[in-house]
Amino acid sequence: MNKTAFTRNYLLALMVFNLTACASMQTVDVGNAMRYPPPVGIDIGSLVEIKSLDGRRLKFRVTNVTNLGLDGKYGFIAYQDMAQLKVDTSLRNKGKTAEYILGALGFIALIALIGSADTVHVCSHPPCGER
Repeated sequence: MNKTAFTRNYLLALMVFNLTACASMQTVDVGNAMRYPPPVGIDIGSLVEIKSLDGRRLKFRVTNVTNLGLDGKYGFIAYQDMAQLKVDTSLRNKGKTAEYILGALGFIALIALIGSADTVHVCSHPPCGER
């Protein structure tokens, strides 16, 4: 495989990994949410996914966060009625995604530049001559 194809495939894999990492649901410990409300990372407007104790799966945007539970499209749901609580963390990472991608592109460009150099000369004491 030539260097250009490798660089292209590496960049594609890095971008796919980066984009999938940003769109993940993070599990929130329901026990901690009951003991130390409100749960860290859940604010008004957060997208949450709840599995209730009776087996229902609800996905909605939070309209109100209290010490007892969350309000949203399906009404008030108490922490004690939740079997599992997940929050979408992609909004928190939204501003950083471009920075990560640009940093990765810069790193890849540096590696490609070094890899494409025919020879590298280091001269620590002038005058340096051609070899």
